[in-house]
Amino acid sequence: MWALLLLALLVSAVLRFWQLDQIPPGLYRDEAFNGLDALKVLKGSHALFFPANNGREPLYIYLTAAAVAIWGQTTFAVRAAAAVVGTLTTIPLYFLGKTWFGWRVGVLAAWIWAITLWPVHLSRLGLRTILIVPIMALTFWLATEAYHRQKGWLWGLAGLAYGLGFYTYLAFRFTPLLLVLVVIYLMLSGRGRRLWPGAIWFLAGSLIVMLPMAVLIMQQPDLFFGRSGQVSILSPDVYEDSVLKTLAGNIWAAIGMFFWRGDSILRHNPPGRPVFDPLLAVPFIIGLLWCLRHWRRLAAMIVLLWLVVMLGPPSVAADAPHFLRAAGVLPAAVLLPALGLAWIWRWPRLPCWAGALLVGGLLLGSLLWTINDYQAYASDPQTAYAFEAAATELAGELQAEPSATDVYLDDRLWTSWPSLSFLVDDAARVTRYLSADDLPGTVQEPAAVYTWPYDALDFMPALLEPPLLLTVQDGALTRGDFEEEAYPLYVRYGIEPPSVVEPQGEAIFADQVYLHEANVAQLDPHTLQVDIYWSADGIVEDDLLLFVHVAGPQGLIGQDDTPLAGGRWPGAWWQPDLYLRESHTITLDEPFDSSRHQISLGLYRAYNGERLSVTDAASGEDLGTAWTLGGE
Repeated sequence: MWALLLLALLVSAVLRFWQLDQIPPGLYRDEAFNGLDALKVLKGSHALFFPANNGREPLYIYLTAAAVAIWGQTTFAVRAAAAVVGTLTTIPLYFLGKTWFGWRVGVLAAWIWAITLWPVHLSRLGLRTILIVPIMALTFWLATEAYHRQKGWLWGLAGLAYGLGFYTYLAFRFTPLLLVLVVIYLMLSGRGRRLWPGAIWFLAGSLIVMLPMAVLIMQQPDLFFGRSGQVSILSPDVYEDSVLKTLAGNIWAAIGMFFWRGDSILRHNPPGRPVFDPLLAVPFIIGLLWCLRHWRRLAAMIVLLWLVVMLGPPSVAADAPHFLRAAGVLPAAVLLPALGLAWIWRWPRLPCWAGALLVGGLLLGSLLWTINDYQAYASDPQTAYAFEAAATELAGELQAEPSATDVYLDDRLWTSWPSLSFLVDDAARVTRYLSADDLPGTVQEPAAVYTWPYDALDFMPALLEPPLLLTVQDGALTRGDFEEEAYPLYVRYGIEPPSVVEPQGEAIFADQVYLHEANVAQLDPHTLQVDIYWSADGIVEDDLLLFVHVAGPQGLIGQDDTPLAGGRWPGAWWQPDLYLRESHTITLDEPFDSSRHQISLGLYRAYNGERLSVTDAASGEDLGTAWTLGGE
């Protein structure tokens, strides 16, 4: 038994900590706000409630502050508390299942928690939601022990744990209804006498912990109820034809999340994936039927009440079934398939070893199902957009700039993506600008100017004083929740001395543009990176397009056609002694072989497709309309 529990704990840890800073990719703004508030905690701001980002309870932020103190301003630090909590939740779920239904159910509940995609993903997000599960499991386990053993100190501990839950996540506010229903059931079934006087100790423990928060709520009620009002189905912005119709639809969606359609919000879940894969959906149904049949058993009734009540938060709010608001249902949701698997394990028609083997096979299959689905989810570009991975990449670039480089950043990038404020630990070396007036008259190399490329950038040429090398680089793609097309988050203009450029050049295009170098690097068998260095004596034609073709004996195997300099350096901006570098990544249909494949590049006019003539810079020889180069 203990070996199985320890193995479940190990599997739980591996699934939650493996590449925690990279999967899911990026650092979403809700996570980043937790990191920023954790920094405030470390600087001495010890709040009971954090009002930023629609308001948040404090417990997860304090845990994050401890992680940031250890691992610094990193994505790993923001998510580490969730991963630790998610891993350790295996233990109270085991004890709760064991106390209510026996050791088999306890062990199986631990395993289901460890391998099911929803709790795995929830444990990899730097959000406070994960805390509601262990707090509820611990409260009910301690209360059950206190109920059976009639120990006042156990009732008090259960109350302390319960009170702590109000510092976790807003869905916990539904739990008083669950407790009231459990007490009513105990009273009606003639078992309520055992609640006295333990309930007094429970209430005392709860009130001791809750008192500071209660005082703050009385002083500033808007802090706590503002977000609830925004997402409630009572809000005209949420309900459609009628409140009752919306409520009925939400309840149906909440029920269906276990079987046919889960949360469709990409940050919460692979869109539409049910809570349980088919291997665990059947045991879930078996467990549910078992509880309905044995409803007179206290533990079975509590599980049923738990399921109904804690499906309340997603049912009375927008976007049902919302896997963050529904997190409070997880202990009951885990116990039900555990009951079903335990029934299969003990099924009289199977030898005990065969039942155990079948259960083990179902759990192993579910684990593999989770890994496969989560890998596909993590590698989906849409997931990267949802978690604002482009902003995380920008933060990495800012951090990686050499100390001698002057860094200038459009202030809209800094203020619009809170992950930058958190992940850039030396913000003082980043000069933020609102307009060209905030920039120096001339930028001295080495320097890097990060721009928002969807406004006029006419100030850029005036910042430069050739000779210099200008590297034009689009940032990673991003896309808002309600935007259809992805776009580069920023453009980086890197300014360096021109010493790395070969001055004599290789070719001249239509007596306008000089090609100095074209270097090829093979990133992997199917991917090439081509770095191209240009210059011009003055203004060049607008709307020139660049083609880079990779061809073999059977024709093209890869190509890239883009505006010259990615369209980020118009023809009127070219100046003598200004060398411009651009980089192109080309995906190939077959592995690159320099002995069989040829790389060529050229320029053509966008309006008619006419290619520019190419002349050898050294000999003046006419080379046609393309420059051919070798590979490295």
